[in-house]
Amino acid sequence: MTKEHLPFQNPQAQWLALCFLLTACASNASGRRPTEIAPSATEHPADIHELVTTVDRIINDREADPPAHNTYSHETAYGPDHLAKPRVHLMPTEDFSALASTDCSGWVSFVMNTVSPLHEAVLQSQRRLPEYNQVYSDGFELKERQRPWPRAFVLTNYFRSEHLQVTGFERVERYEDLELGDLAAYSMGRYTDPPDTDLMKPKDTGHTFIIVGSPTIVDPSTPGYDGEGTLSRRADKVIAVPIIDASSTPHYDPDSRKNEQGEFTLPPTSPFPKAKAGGIGEGTAWFVLDRKGRVLQRRLGPSSEYFDVVIGAARLRESISLVPHILDDEGYLVVEIFDNTPSEYGGATYGRLPIDLHGEGGIRFLGAGPLFLNGDSDFTGGVIVESGELVADSETALGTGDIEIRGGSLRLNHAAIDDRASLRLSDKAQDAAVHLGFTGTDSLHTLQIGDTVHRCGTWGGIATGATFVDPRFSGPGMLELTADPSDECKAKGR
Repeated sequence: MTKEHLPFQNPQAQWLALCFLLTACASNASGRRPTEIAPSATEHPADIHELVTTVDRIINDREADPPAHNTYSHETAYGPDHLAKPRVHLMPTEDFSALASTDCSGWVSFVMNTVSPLHEAVLQSQRRLPEYNQVYSDGFELKERQRPWPRAFVLTNYFRSEHLQVTGFERVERYEDLELGDLAAYSMGRYTDPPDTDLMKPKDTGHTFIIVGSPTIVDPSTPGYDGEGTLSRRADKVIAVPIIDASSTPHYDPDSRKNEQGEFTLPPTSPFPKAKAGGIGEGTAWFVLDRKGRVLQRRLGPSSEYFDVVIGAARLRESISLVPHILDDEGYLVVEIFDNTPSEYGGATYGRLPIDLHGEGGIRFLGAGPLFLNGDSDFTGGVIVESGELVADSETALGTGDIEIRGGSLRLNHAAIDDRASLRLSDKAQDAAVHLGFTGTDSLHTLQIGDTVHRCGTWGGIATGATFVDPRFSGPGMLELTADPSDECKAKGR
């Protein structure tokens, strides 16, 4: 494969992407800001670097007692309605100081779910797109919807897509400009263009990884530079890129997974009998660039050959537009927190950096939680909490739409419900399901508990002075309903 082509790169797909962008970028009659947000600086790369280097240090500590367990294993299909979790456990047990046995996609999903669950939700959304779930005439079948997380070729396409720019990421155009904290993925063989039956069908769709240092140019006089004759004739230069990934292939040195003999070895005991030697660690990969700075090939280590790839790379930004290309059939970005995702690790706190949410979509949250929403947001599609704890940590965190608590809990650290919005609580909502952690009142339109709609008065927990006290509320704050401003709001439950 010598041409730089991508899956599904056809006029219809390009037209659909353009339509999505035109919809997202249009202003509306209410005067709200357009959803095309200019790229802006963010602290996420520093958090990514802090997390991955800490995990690398701990998971490859050969002196730890009990020992750390680090192996590589492919994740299997799980199902479309709920995510499996990567086998990465950072809390020590009696048997292991830390444990990891996952593939490259599981590793990147774990990192993103920890640092920014909203960005991870965007990545997860891509595996449900129709183009990644179809069967070709020769029996080549794509079933990414049933994968536990987006694999490398899905990420490659997303990092090169048009809707990338408005959905929380910025494309890296020049690969010599890769920076600490960037994400990258490449696809190989048939996965670069599934309709092309002449391409080989590799066992893997490609590879995805996290950048942890600036690229350097490899000296052409380096022994084995040509990869036993596999270096492309169009090569202009080769760059060496420090990465942290999950792999069973030894990388160029320094590779933190190697033992003193420079090899990957399995630990003495493993709870995963099919796991391979290797795992999570830092190493160096080589990428071949043409004269325009585009990647032609990759080479992971001195024992590998150069292999043709299509690559994409991106870095996180602090604004996400909730456009159709990342929403489910009901118009929501589905956000899930793995129950093994640490909110604090190695002395650092994760998942709390502000992200602004815009557009007509909403947020549907489920998982172990907590999920922090704390941006300057004006999205209109509302919020549904299925499980876990959703924390509103800014006055505009919840946008302008309705809020529905089906399960789990909502913590309002600020008066964050829009005065035009309604709050709906399941009649099975637990006591203290809504914590009003602010002082004073938060005005909203109506409150619905079960099938009963309340339109006036103030609502809160015990000792708040609210007109109506309900055990589902806790904290010092109150909710003031404005749908019926009558002074005659006397009967409880009105």
